[in-house]
Amino acid sequence: MSHTTLRQRHKERNQCVREFHKEHEFKIQFGENGNSLLAKWERFFYKKIILPLKDVK
Repeated sequence: MSHTTLRQRHKERNQCVREFHKEHEFKIQFGENGNSLLAKWERFFYKKIILPLKDVK
């Protein structure tokens, strides 16, 4: 497999991961990421740590 083919696949994969993280962040913001303990921790962490850091920037 050539280098350019691998590079293109890697770029496509990175794009998919970037889109997933963006959608997941929106779900956390609106509280649609579930009711499990992990989901509650994600919302807590996002609201108490990530949002204030974004406001500073």
